[in-house]
Amino acid sequence: MSKAAVLSNGVEAEKVTTPPDVVFSIEGEPENFAPVRMDPFDRPKSDNDPIEDAVKRCHKVLEKLGCPFVPGNKEGDLDESDELTESEDHDEMAKEDEGIPANERRVETRKMDCTSGQLVAPKFTEKIETMSSASESSEDNEYTAIFKYTIRTCHAIWKKRQKNSEIALKGLMIVLELCLSQPSARDELFSALLETLGFNTVAFWKSVVSLIYDSDLTYGTQYREALLFSMVLYDVNHGKNRLRELYASIPGFRQSMLGVRAKQFGEKYRHLQMKNARSRASSRMSSKVGSEENLPALSSVVNDVFDEEEPPIGNSLIDVAHDKQRVINVSNAPPVSISRKTSGSWEIKQGSGGLVACVDPVMSADKKNIWLSNLGVNMQEELKEHSTTTNSIGLPLIKQACAGEVFCVLERNEKKELTPKQQAVESDMSLLSVLNTYNKHSYQLNPVVVNQDDYNTYYGGISNGLLWPALHNLPQYISTCYDDQDVLREQWCAYVRVNYLFSINAARNSRAQDFIWIHDYHLMLCGQIMRSLETSLDIGFFLHIPFQPPANFMTKYKTVADPIIRALLRFTKVGFQTSRDRETFVKLVAAHVKRTKIEYDSRLDRYTIEHDGWTCSLGVFPVSIKIADFVNIAKNPQTVIEAEDIKKQIMGKSGPNGQLFFSVERFDYTKGIAEKLRAWQRYFEKYPDRIGKDVLLQVAVTNRRSVDSYRQYQDDVMALADLINQKFKSEEYPEWKPVIFETDGLPRSRLIAHYLAMDIGVVTPSKDGMNLVAKEMLVCNPTASLVLSTGAGTEVQLSNAQFYSEQEGKCYHRVEDIANAEAFADNFFAAATESTSTRNLNGEKINQFLCVHDIDEWSDQFLDPKWTHEVISQCEVKQLGQFYNLMSRTAQVRRQIVECVLKGLPIRPHFGYSLENAKNSLETSCNNGTKLTLEADEESGEEKGFKITYDIRDELSEMEKDLAFLAFIQSDEYENAEEFIKSIGSFYEGGPVLFKNEVKQAAEVLQQGIHYNTFFTDRDGTLKSYACSYPTSVQPAYSAVIQAQFARRCATFCAIVTTAPLLHTGILEVATIPEGYYAYGASAGREWYLNPAQQFKDRSFSVVDLTLMNKVFELIEELLEKPEFRTFKWIGSGIQKHCGHITIAKQDVNGTIPTRKVTRLHEQLVKIVNDFDPNGTTLTMRESDLDFKIYVKAKLKGRIFNKGHGIRLVKEKLNPNMSKGNCLVCGDSESDIPMLEECLKLAGSKVYTIWVTADKSLQEKVNHLCERYGCTHVHYVSCPQVLLGAMAYATAHTLVNEKNRKSDFYYDSDTPMDQEEAVADQ
Repeated sequence: MSKAAVLSNGVEAEKVTTPPDVVFSIEGEPENFAPVRMDPFDRPKSDNDPIEDAVKRCHKVLEKLGCPFVPGNKEGDLDESDELTESEDHDEMAKEDEGIPANERRVETRKMDCTSGQLVAPKFTEKIETMSSASESSEDNEYTAIFKYTIRTCHAIWKKRQKNSEIALKGLMIVLELCLSQPSARDELFSALLETLGFNTVAFWKSVVSLIYDSDLTYGTQYREALLFSMVLYDVNHGKNRLRELYASIPGFRQSMLGVRAKQFGEKYRHLQMKNARSRASSRMSSKVGSEENLPALSSVVNDVFDEEEPPIGNSLIDVAHDKQRVINVSNAPPVSISRKTSGSWEIKQGSGGLVACVDPVMSADKKNIWLSNLGVNMQEELKEHSTTTNSIGLPLIKQACAGEVFCVLERNEKKELTPKQQAVESDMSLLSVLNTYNKHSYQLNPVVVNQDDYNTYYGGISNGLLWPALHNLPQYISTCYDDQDVLREQWCAYVRVNYLFSINAARNSRAQDFIWIHDYHLMLCGQIMRSLETSLDIGFFLHIPFQPPANFMTKYKTVADPIIRALLRFTKVGFQTSRDRETFVKLVAAHVKRTKIEYDSRLDRYTIEHDGWTCSLGVFPVSIKIADFVNIAKNPQTVIEAEDIKKQIMGKSGPNGQLFFSVERFDYTKGIAEKLRAWQRYFEKYPDRIGKDVLLQVAVTNRRSVDSYRQYQDDVMALADLINQKFKSEEYPEWKPVIFETDGLPRSRLIAHYLAMDIGVVTPSKDGMNLVAKEMLVCNPTASLVLSTGAGTEVQLSNAQFYSEQEGKCYHRVEDIANAEAFADNFFAAATESTSTRNLNGEKINQFLCVHDIDEWSDQFLDPKWTHEVISQCEVKQLGQFYNLMSRTAQVRRQIVECVLKGLPIRPHFGYSLENAKNSLETSCNNGTKLTLEADEESGEEKGFKITYDIRDELSEMEKDLAFLAFIQSDEYENAEEFIKSIGSFYEGGPVLFKNEVKQAAEVLQQGIHYNTFFTDRDGTLKSYACSYPTSVQPAYSAVIQAQFARRCATFCAIVTTAPLLHTGILEVATIPEGYYAYGASAGREWYLNPAQQFKDRSFSVVDLTLMNKVFELIEELLEKPEFRTFKWIGSGIQKHCGHITIAKQDVNGTIPTRKVTRLHEQLVKIVNDFDPNGTTLTMRESDLDFKIYVKAKLKGRIFNKGHGIRLVKEKLNPNMSKGNCLVCGDSESDIPMLEECLKLAGSKVYTIWVTADKSLQEKVNHLCERYGCTHVHYVSCPQVLLGAMAYATAHTLVNEKNRKSDFYYDSDTPMDQEEAVADQ
């Protein structure tokens, strides 16, 4: 509806078209009045308080709906019987949910009505917990009640899509607008909205998000960002993943927010440049190719539709990105210091500190690495009036409104005076210029710009007021303001917001192959937030401080503690400084996080925790220092001279045999400085003969004075130092002072000079992550003694390495409890009186250990993917369960490889490690060649003493081929299909020449029929050689890629028809092709699977027949439990229950089962069948070389269901057009003949068929059948390897225009096969 509005000044406003789903009228307004549109919800701008304004609008909506709000009656009488609420799991999503990984299966949690068989949703009777606290005013409580009543009332009406549903939607949008205008303050109201929407959330977002987009673009609002943050805040607080509902409702939303398309364009452009550079460098391309053929290639890059789910299509068989993996480092503190010169320009200097020292060597190794951090308060102050939006590399953008000022600055006349606004813009541009210059000569430093108030609360509040003292187990230093839960929740929102901004910046800067490294307690939520934004990211986290929270942390500070513990489990891997910290974390997870599976691998010293579908690896990585940097300075003659001067200056005022104790750290209560001084005071009280001799030089670098707890602590400690100096004096040495206390930092060279000057280093924190000072001391000065407390991570590392034990000796002086001044003083005395020889010997031992375990080892070990759960580690395979689990894991790795290749994503290193380790594990476990003897275990269900021997020749061979395939696709020849086929041929028994000729002949047959309208094929024996058992018959990655590319480029409807079942040792468990490329016809085509939403099966058998089959199956299972027949469970396909038949293995491919044993099994099976069906009217039993099969005859005139019937069933259900185009059929055995015959009936001479067999009798049957239907396109190959090579050759050499085929009816990984489309195609 569109009307002209006349404003109060008499000017006619533009016509405003209001979306029909939000139009309603309010009594009292003129009929022809249409207010000027000011926001996405089509209401006039109001200067009133937003809450009061929203309340008034809610009242109007409720009155229009006939459900006015009555105070005290909060529940109302609404019918909500069909509502699915947040009390249920939200795993059931929209079918086209792009945010959910494809391998997730929906688990129905609703109750079943036993009488009707229908799913019944529970009534929603649980009241939403009020968000008002006792401290809130009654007016606030009333507002809350109104909003929640509006949510429930409007939702109950809107979800039914009946009369007034548009008005009800308007009410929901009013509440949403209020939530998005104040996302942090209204987070609980937003939670109530989401919980009430339940499974209607996707439909709701579809209705309103377009209005939010329109508002952002038209009026410069920020509702889209506010919505994304609100969803993230909800997920963090509740441990959910509701953000995927937003992804499901709005196609392209995730790509838009993360800049996916821009990144893909950049990747492809760089990839093309590298490819052209290689071509020119190797001189393999003529000038014509270089000048002419590359132009269309470049044009295709520019014009391609960059959909992340649709892989690029080119002339090669595969298209894999070869960009090198980068490290994206994310930390709160930057690796540089930024300051303003007196001229007003910016200056960047290399920073210092533990984090920079640890990570800078890794980052400096590649200029393409990125470091994301906040540049500090000063920069934020300069930018506070400008937009905090960042560009694709993270640099802040200046508001569009300032564009004129920018141009004015650029064209600046020196004589012209600049306004303050222009000066601010010039300052911003100066900073950007400095950053740009820095990035040219180093890794990329990209700032994360946040709101100043949020940053102050995040850093000075939650991070250092709560998390820092809590994780150091110093609850007395936790700010008392957090005793107020409202304050805690309010500041927690700021912490989440800053973590969100870091996360989205990192996600936008990352590529699929990059590793994102998050550091320290400031950013503990980034793993969960980034995984909700993009599930495929590889994210690690390292905690540089201890993890020793107090006992009441999970209860008193539950608002913060629960989300942090859950969020850490979303990282791919988490590193701790010590095993003590990791053990504490694991115990907290076990006690407070439900539905977790915790495992420990002693060989790798790794914990693996599974939770809510995510898996996280936990390791211990003691951080260290860059040894060479310190040693080089320590050996510098100038440093040695400076050390002698320091020693002389301090100890020259002391008596003989005096010892210089040196301690340096930040002025922090976690460092134990106060306890150290108390012990030093007690030292002189207890050992007065040391007065006038020993000196403690304490350097405590002042920081965080703005935090009350720090300021008070620092003042108290300095007063204590003054007291000691006043209390202890020496008459003989009047200039002697027991304590020299300094608060200024030392440059590195002077710091190392102090290390050389000291006699005894003192490192005694109450709790510390590692404390590198202890390592620096003994690396620089191995002749010094060391006093070390158990609170330092270094002490834990040295203790674990046996440097403090009765057997190996005590190489340092350990302080068990720094609060025990008596024992602490004794440690001082022992260190002061220790002999020089003992001191030198102990120091040298520790020095050698530290030089081996340097910073490079720390970073290499953490970044190495081999220690994580993603990599299959090498092991000895002795038991059946181990064997099947190992092969199952190789299936997961192969699926990932196939997905990367088909989507053009880079191959991750751990793929090769996993397959190599799996192959080595099997080879080393074989007793004789390829014979693997396995014993029973609990997983196999066998009794002890049972053993079985497998020939795993096929499993090993396929792994070798996959490893060769990985090497090929990561080489410069990856686009050369001929080389790919050649690599496969290297494994051919007849030799590569014979393989090449046989492949070429088969490929010529395939190319004659391309493009195929339908393609039906068997699997085992045709596309995959036979394995030792069906559970280990995992489809290799190279085979899956060939089949998928053939399906995409050379055929329309593709189906694999197999006698195996779908699940329970079925085809879906051993297949590695992504969904959508092939339909699977299991149980000879009796049950079909296209995707989770499209499945069907044959209904020709009755309930009675199925019941009979189930009873037979139960008896056969009991039979195979007997020791005499137990072997048959573990050979071949074992026992499989299909739709309509049962398969029982009788022999393995090597014929190792004695004939008498097979005969005995046959007799027992015949007896079972005859007992249940003596007349043979329902069941029939068939036998092949490897299996017995028991079929239900169903309603097929006494005939068993075969693959021909399966083709007929799929033709009936999906109606693929088999009469128009060519049809390809592939098989290898008698069971595939009915499939060929049915296709010949439907397509006749348009059938092309290739058979993998050397059996002359089978060839005669195939020839005879084809002759009968006039089919002349028949070919035979010797093995599946040849057929796959021919498919690869035909795919790479097809000349059909890809763009024309894309308009035809064919299926790729993102196009589900739909029956209606098939019908429409006719």
